[in-house]
Amino acid sequence: MKIPLYLNSKKIILSAEPTESLLSVLRKEKLYSVKCGCQKGICGNCMVLLNDKSAASCLIPVGIVRDCHITTLEHFQSSPYYQDIITGFSKAGIHMCGYCNAGKIFTAYTILKNFYRPTLEQIYSAIKDLDSCCTDFSTLTNGILYAVAAKHAREEKNSNAKK
Repeated sequence: MKIPLYLNSKKIILSAEPTESLLSVLRKEKLYSVKCGCQKGICGNCMVLLNDKSAASCLIPVGIVRDCHITTLEHFQSSPYYQDIITGFSKAGIHMCGYCNAGKIFTAYTILKNFYRPTLEQIYSAIKDLDSCCTDFSTLTNGILYAVAAKHAREEKNSNAKK
């Protein structure tokens, strides 16, 4: 089946069986930031942005993403949000092992997009099921809080530059 979609801001047409997981199709496209973890949509290792919302690619049949916008970590790295997140994670001392990066980064992105000043409860709720194999939840929480501060500093700087 031919499936038109936007992958990392490029319009492409994928050839795949409609029931094949988005995860396996992305891996075939040599997008290796998308990892195979629990296969249940919980751990976050296969996370992508689907129409700018974090989604577990292991659960999504590729047939339903027709004309959708899919962003992987490879492309997201050029986003100012990515820089905010990496700044925050670095300040918290978070090690990026490579296996669970997509889950941590896209979960942090979702928090930054949805909450101006997230509470600890909102952060804990978002990260509680992540398979963060290289970072404890307390450190990840601090990294997200630092990322929020980095985002606010960037936005303030941009706002002052426009004046």
